[in-house]
Amino acid sequence: MSKVFKINGADYECEFIIKDDQGEEKSNFTKSAVKLLDLQENLLEPFQNATIVINDPFDFIENKMLTRGDGRDTFTFSLKLKGDGGDKLEYDFVLNSEVNSPAKLDRAGNYKMYSLLDANYFKLNEIIPYGTRFRGPVGDIIKGILTDVLGDDIVNEEEFEPGDNVVDIFPEHILPPSSFRYSDLIKYLLQIYYFEDEDMVTRAFLKFDRVDKTYSLIPLTKLFKENKDNTIEAFAANDLVDKVLPNENNPPSEAPVNPYETQLPQTNMTTPMLDYSNEFFVNYLATGYDPILGEHVMIEKRIKDIKEKWTKSFVDVFKSVGGKPKAFLPLNNHKKEKMFRTISTPFSVAKTANITEAEMAANLVFYNLDLSISLLGSTDRTSGKFIDIYRTDSPTESDKKLLGRWLVTKCRHKFLGDTYNNTIQCVKTYVGPGAKIKDDID
Repeated sequence: MSKVFKINGADYECEFIIKDDQGEEKSNFTKSAVKLLDLQENLLEPFQNATIVINDPFDFIENKMLTRGDGRDTFTFSLKLKGDGGDKLEYDFVLNSEVNSPAKLDRAGNYKMYSLLDANYFKLNEIIPYGTRFRGPVGDIIKGILTDVLGDDIVNEEEFEPGDNVVDIFPEHILPPSSFRYSDLIKYLLQIYYFEDEDMVTRAFLKFDRVDKTYSLIPLTKLFKENKDNTIEAFAANDLVDKVLPNENNPPSEAPVNPYETQLPQTNMTTPMLDYSNEFFVNYLATGYDPILGEHVMIEKRIKDIKEKWTKSFVDVFKSVGGKPKAFLPLNNHKKEKMFRTISTPFSVAKTANITEAEMAANLVFYNLDLSISLLGSTDRTSGKFIDIYRTDSPTESDKKLLGRWLVTKCRHKFLGDTYNNTIQCVKTYVGPGAKIKDDID
C-alpha cells in the first residue's frame, strides 16, 4: 500500500517494492530510503529502463531476500501527487544489475544501486522457436507477438494500426535468425513498417501507456494530426509582465497553463546544422531485383519530391497567431540534387521505396529543431505529447524558432532526495510565419 511523503514540498503517494521470484514482497522502502530514481520515457524506444539508488544499512536488503540475478527479482514503483487527478508514474522492472557502495566507517551508510530493466522487455527477450515464420501486415505481426508473450489485454486495439507493408506474397515470409529474440524481431519489424496516409508514407511508433498498461502503434502523421488533443501544457518564454504584447509566432491559446510553472526556465535550443544535413537530409535510391521483369530496378526518392506532402502532414497541421507557419527545411541545392544513399531490402522494390520514404519523413521530423528544458517535476508529463511555448512581452528574433508547438520525444523523471525534476526534449518542424527562409531546392 502506498504511503505519503514530501517531494518538492508537496504530498506524493509513493510505493517502492522489491519482490522475489515467487512474486512475494520482500522489502517495501520509504521515500527517504530512495536517494535517487532516474527514469527516461522515450518515444523512439518502447521499453523503459531506470536507475535507483537505495540506502542499504547493515545489509538490510540481503538479509530480507536472496536475489537470484536471473531476471525474476522484480522492482515496482509508483508515484502520484496526492489528491490530484493527474496520472500516476508507475512501472514494473526486473533487477538487471547492482553496484554496492559500502561505507568506510559506518555500515548504516551502505548504498545499493540497481539498474532496472522493463519487465515486458525481459519477457520478450526469449528466443524465438526455431523455424517460426511470420506473415501478414507488419503491425499485426507485432500485435501477435505482444499478445502471445505478454497477454491478450496488453494491446490497445483502437490505437494499433496494422500498416500497409503486408508480407503475404507466396513464398514471402519473415524467418528470424536463430539468434533472434522477440525483442529483436519487434525492433526489426518497426524498421520495415510503413503506413500510407493519403499521399505521405510514414513510420509508426510503438508506445506503452503507463496508465492503461497497454501498447499502441500510432503512425507519425496521425500523431501530428491530433496535436491539439495531445497538447498537455504551455509555457511563457518571458518574465512577468504588466502588459501583454501580441506576437505573430505564438501558438493558439489552447493548452492548459500550470499557474506554478508558467514561466519557462532556461532552455537549450539547437538548430540542425551542416552535420545533420549531410548525414540525414539526403536523397535515396531504393534498389532491388524484379523477378517478373528479370532485371535490377532502382526507384529514386528525392527530398524535393516529398517536401510538399511532408509539409502538408507535419507543418500545415499547426497554427500560429500571425498566420500559417513555414516548414523548416533549409536545404542545400547542390548536395540535395546529387547526393544519394542506397537502400535495399528483401522485399519488392516498391515496398523498399515506401520504407525509404517513411525513413526520410522521420528524419526530417526528428533531426529538425531541437529543444531541451529542465523544470520542476510532474508525473503528467510523458513522451509522445505536445507542449506550447509562447511570449507575452516584446517579440525577439529567436521567437521564430522558439515559439510554437513542440513534440516531446523524451521525458526524464529524476528524483534526488526529496526533489523531483523533469528534463524534456522536444522537436519542431516549423518556424513562425514572419521568418524569411530561402530554400535553394525550390
